Amino acid sequence: MATVHCEGHMESAATDKQPSSGNNLWKQLIAFALGAALLYFSFRGCDFASIWGYAQKTKPIFLILMCVSCLLSHVPRAQRWVYLLEPIEHRKVSLWNSFCAVILGYAVNIPIPRGGEVARLVSISRSEKLPWAGVLPTMLIDRMLDMVMLGLLFGVTLTSLPESLKTREVVVGGFAVTACSVAGLIALPFIGKILHIFLANELVSKRLPQNLSTKLSELAGQFEIGTKSLTDIRYIPKIAILTGVIWFLYWLNLYLAVLAFDLQNQVSPMQTLLVFTMGTLGVLLPAPGSVGTYHLMVKTALMAVSGLNENLALAYVSVLHLLCFIIVPCVTAAVCISIQSAGLKKQSS
Repeated sequence: MATVHCEGHMESAATDKQPSSGNNLWKQLIAFALGAALLYFSFRGCDFASIWGYAQKTKPIFLILMCVSCLLSHVPRAQRWVYLLEPIEHRKVSLWNSFCAVILGYAVNIPIPRGGEVARLVSISRSEKLPWAGVLPTMLIDRMLDMVMLGLLFGVTLTSLPESLKTREVVVGGFAVTACSVAGLIALPFIGKILHIFLANELVSKRLPQNLSTKLSELAGQFEIGTKSLTDIRYIPKIAILTGVIWFLYWLNLYLAVLAFDLQNQVSPMQTLLVFTMGTLGVLLPAPGSVGTYHLMVKTALMAVSGLNENLALAYVSVLHLLCFIIVPCVTAAVCISIQSAGLKKQSS
């Protein structure tokens, strides 16, 4: 879940970052192969008729609510990005344009792993006429906020595993991950300054190659740009609340799926949090649309924490993934593109 150089170097940076088409093709093929392999392992030996039967018995009202929750989860993310972007031009970016860029990024990630970041960057830069060099650091900080939250959730869930899965080492590891995540969250606004201090150290500056030192110095500058909102008392509470809302809605998607399958007596809200955390780890792997990676992680977690049978767990994750990872982002992105295109035509006429 991007790096940037100063605007004057944007063209050369883009050239440096663009590997040959052959390398890009290989990366895409590896990503597709990873997704296909994990999808195969997820469904190997399952009963497709049984999976389809479970899916047909879902309650439509909760599926609809899940789609609504999924759609709404992108709104606080877009608003949080508005706050991160505001210091760049000292003006408020349109929430609508931010939302369109976010949802387009998710849609593009389905066929092109990690391609959504580029789509998101291009969309907001064009619609708001913002410099790429200013936007990129905010996207990096946006993702780092998510990584810290994921680390925090992972640490908490490790300490909350069922007794059958909990060991002393797991609990200690959970507390350690939680503590590191909290420390990372506190340090995040100052990471640029910390990196500058590190590079200014005489021992470090003498040992580092000049080209690496230059790149790290540029990276430190990028962090300072991207974290401006995180050091402004006006934005800190807003960003913190929005981050909490984003992750609550993500969890809610999974619990509404639990209700849709009428599993509330077998899968508790806390167990849903455990499944959510493991599923999010699957999203980090670069498979197209998280196909295969998400299925394997959620299925495995569901079976481990609640004892669901494999076919029911696969039905659950298949419906959840289809609606929240494919249909909602693609349909919403198509609507956003249509509305934005219509608006551009009116302006040009």
